Amino acid sequence: MKQISKKWRSPSLGRDMEVAVYGNSGTPILALPTRGQKCGQWEEYGMTEIISYQLEQGYNQLFCIDSIDEESLLNENIEPGNRIVRHRQYESYVIEEIIPFIREQNTIDYLIIAGVDLGGYHAVNLALKHPKEFGKAIGMSGIYDIRQFMGEFYDDNVYYNNPVDYIPNLNKQPLLNEIRNVDFRLASYKHDKRKANASRMSDILRMKFIEHKLDIWDVEETDEWSLWSQMLKTHII
Repeated sequence: MKQISKKWRSPSLGRDMEVAVYGNSGTPILALPTRGQKCGQWEEYGMTEIISYQLEQGYNQLFCIDSIDEESLLNENIEPGNRIVRHRQYESYVIEEIIPFIREQNTIDYLIIAGVDLGGYHAVNLALKHPKEFGKAIGMSGIYDIRQFMGEFYDDNVYYNNPVDYIPNLNKQPLLNEIRNVDFRLASYKHDKRKANASRMSDILRMKFIEHKLDIWDVEETDEWSLWSQMLKTHII
């Protein structure tokens, strides 16, 4: 399996960011790690191994990126208003830098975005806000309400990055139709402490007639990385 690493100074973030690329052809997958982790996390915890056949046979190409959650949503050393501003800079990094990089490496227009835990939030939120960029969004144990990271602070930046808030009030039919073209997958499991997030997000999507799949695995297993890897293999197809 081909694996290369690319690093550049991000104009959006003002710091070096790294991308790990696995495979050399096939439907591209943009992968987001858990909160504050780096691009090598998916490989470390078996996510690349579980789809190694797809990567080696050219069915998929995987692009794993760094998270900066420790500088944004999780950064208790700065004011909440600054946390959400940093979060928006990360969104710019993904949309203005990472997606063009993927397009340079891969000519397939259909892009899957997938994430685990807070990365699941990023995956779903980015697809809701930029539906033309993505064909499928997979949130595994995603957290879709970021107000828990903001304390008492709430402004337009929080609102427009909190899907449980802005989606119920979204009434622009052209944008809703674009969102409805994305294949949303909300995955969780029986003993997942984040399971209610998936169910709540599913209810909101259903209210807006946004087709999606809510997939809560009825299993006793609690090893989240083992479950996430199986969910990834199930939902990228």
